[in-house]
Amino acid sequence: MTTTVIFLVLIGLMSIRAPIAVALGLSSLVGLMLSGISLEIIVQRMVATNNSFPLLAIPFFILAGEIMSTGGMSRRLVNFAGALVGHFRGGLGAVAVLSSSFFAALSGSNAATVAAIGGVMNEPMAEKGYRPSYTAATIAAAGVTGMIIPPSVLLILYGVVTGVSIADLFLAGIGPGVLICISLLILNWVLAKREKVETEPFKGGGEIWRTFKAAIRPLLMPVIILSGIYGGVFTPTEAAVVAVAYGLLIGIVFREFTMAGLYRAFGRAVVSSAVVMFIMNAAGLFAWLITINQIPQSISTYLSATAGNQIVYLLFVNLFLLFVGCLMNAAAAIVIFTSILYPAAMAFGVDPVLFGIIVAVNLSIGTVTPPLGVDLFIASAITKVSIERIVVAIWPYIMVLLVDLLLITFVPPISTFLVRLFA
Repeated sequence: MTTTVIFLVLIGLMSIRAPIAVALGLSSLVGLMLSGISLEIIVQRMVATNNSFPLLAIPFFILAGEIMSTGGMSRRLVNFAGALVGHFRGGLGAVAVLSSSFFAALSGSNAATVAAIGGVMNEPMAEKGYRPSYTAATIAAAGVTGMIIPPSVLLILYGVVTGVSIADLFLAGIGPGVLICISLLILNWVLAKREKVETEPFKGGGEIWRTFKAAIRPLLMPVIILSGIYGGVFTPTEAAVVAVAYGLLIGIVFREFTMAGLYRAFGRAVVSSAVVMFIMNAAGLFAWLITINQIPQSISTYLSATAGNQIVYLLFVNLFLLFVGCLMNAAAAIVIFTSILYPAAMAFGVDPVLFGIIVAVNLSIGTVTPPLGVDLFIASAITKVSIERIVVAIWPYIMVLLVDLLLITFVPPISTFLVRLFA
């Protein structure tokens, strides 16, 4: 009875567009009151949720991304991507996709990627004759890589919840991130046939070298992070602090930003981190409540008995998480549903690192899927295109992303090859 009421309250609050943290918190409060549990447990669970050293990586990586997006660094990445692929058919669309992948390696966030690259690419694509809905859909879809390519905030959360090595998750995210980037580039090239736009001339190797030198400082950050982690120099959490220090160092030495710009970057990072942690606390309380009511154990037992084999179970996980990703914030979803789905996945012999990538890819696709895909709303705000028009234009990208999801799910080496190579 208590379990039914908890989920009914949660669904009811989400249906009236209550913030996900508020919906989780209030439904947990109702569950605690019905169960006769002291409300002091709320504070205790929040302290327990936050008492995790790896969680420190989240605010620091968010801050590093904000610092690196200040002072024109995102534009330098766009210019470098333009020199590489801008001369192909649909060149500016390809630039948006490739520069989003570059920026994802700095920010670890899909929302930050869409906002930063969308802000730079929207006007040039409009000037070259790209339809606004096409521009918005391309920018939104390209942001998916922000949740897959390290340092992904979503992979950090999965590692914290399950105890899986965050370093291994970062390494495993590279292959799927590259696959998604390449597939979106190919789709953009195909779709560009119907876009009556100008094609940029190839400016030669000299332009590639010039823009590469201009972009080398932001491009070095993910190299430093990953080489430091796998060289045993620092942990992923310490790497986040190193990323902030590196961003501040090059920003000050090369005068990349003003003090006002730096102040705004810190302000945005504080707000973004607070939102993530608010959701984490509410989701952690909700996950604890359903755990003491034996819901994860019951579902895991049922799925293990009915799925029959690993392939059927992974198909179920994909369908379920795609549905959840359309309706719920990805951070909350990964905290709540990982505890439910993870035990059965281990029972079926799924690699825990691979399972983390599968979960992250599913939830990242949810960010561009109606009705509540957050990237759609960010792209709409940047391009001034209605959500309805973006939804029509985004479906080819979603179809390609679903194909990528199936490849990632059933061709494990895409994710695990680098992990085993560096093991």
